[in-house]
Amino acid sequence: MRAEPTTGPTTGPTTGYVVKMYPRFSETFVVREIAAREAQGERIAVASLRAPTDPRFHALLAGVQAPVTWIGEGAGRSSQALWPLLGRAAALPGFTATLPELLAEDVDVAAQAVGVALWAHEERVGHLHAHFATLPGRTTRLAARLLGIGYTVTAHAKDIYVPVPDPAVPARVLADAAAVVTVSDHNVRHLAAHHPTARVVRVHNGLDLGELPYRAPVGRERLVAAVGRFVEKKGFADLLDAVRVLRAAGDPVRLVLVGAGRLDGELRARAAGLGDAVEFTGPLPQHDVVALLHRAAAFAAPCVVAADGDRDGLPTVLLEAMALGTPVVTTAVTGIPEAVLDGITGTLVPPRDPRALAGALRRVLDDPELGRAHARAARARVEQFFDVRVQAARLRELTRAVGCDAPVGVR
Repeated sequence: MRAEPTTGPTTGPTTGYVVKMYPRFSETFVVREIAAREAQGERIAVASLRAPTDPRFHALLAGVQAPVTWIGEGAGRSSQALWPLLGRAAALPGFTATLPELLAEDVDVAAQAVGVALWAHEERVGHLHAHFATLPGRTTRLAARLLGIGYTVTAHAKDIYVPVPDPAVPARVLADAAAVVTVSDHNVRHLAAHHPTARVVRVHNGLDLGELPYRAPVGRERLVAAVGRFVEKKGFADLLDAVRVLRAAGDPVRLVLVGAGRLDGELRARAAGLGDAVEFTGPLPQHDVVALLHRAAAFAAPCVVAADGDRDGLPTVLLEAMALGTPVVTTAVTGIPEAVLDGITGTLVPPRDPRALAGALRRVLDDPELGRAHARAARARVEQFFDVRVQAARLRELTRAVGCDAPVGVR
């Protein structure tokens, strides 16, 4: 199934983005990145390994021109579909060299890798870029070998921190990439220690600051906002406990918790007895999140390292709150201290410490001038280091630098 592109000025060879699912409600950073690269004149096409299942979409999708192909539908995910695909792929320049590896792969991965390669050949893709070193990176590596072209991959967090049954699989993805992009210096150090042959480059996720108007935190409600998937690494259980500490001390603070996920029931049970102190909104579109953050006197992102090793790289919504003028209280997990300088652009507290979190929130809520000082400094830092236009330019330079600005089949 194809989504028709809109019109717009694009030049040069096509860069093919390979993602597990597109669009995905929780992955606005991918959409924003593609839109920014298109705005700078690049031609982008998207291969989604799964059709989208979320009925909710952010308005920023309207600004993306890239056509989308859902590989799972066209390639099939079975051995019956793989053989005809291999017949079509036999003409690709890297087919003979890659065939033994394809036949040794999981049949679903092999079928989708061939599907990506055939899609890229038809779209005249000169370079492949995967988001996440797991399934997207795995299929992209094989597709690039079939085509005889290079690829890059963006490594985020779960794909490099959570152990997998066969560590050699992501290791090959990272080692064979022309470049591994990652979103924080913390990730760079981790990759250098665990994947020393990977060619790693740090490119922060960027924001479209035109979508995020700064408003000084003046006269706001005694309201804390938090946004994210309901999974362990977000630390929302600690946040609910912190609200309970504040309310027990007579503080009239309220919490609005935006999101959904497998811990939904557990978090609602944890909020029992707090009454109207906590509001669960479910997932919200971007414009509603912006409106909430403009109302809130503080934004909380109490991130933790989950039991399985999963963690946030550098949460996009945290950067959005900083850009919008909402004082932030968060934890020093992975790349967060690269954006939040304690006492300057926000407040850092130890992870899994609800009392410390409650105390930090109380300080920000009780001292509006402190909140305003943090908000001003936070916006300046986001403008300096997290502008999506800078990110897009850096990614384009990187694609050219690794020698992948060539037509399909030319290397």
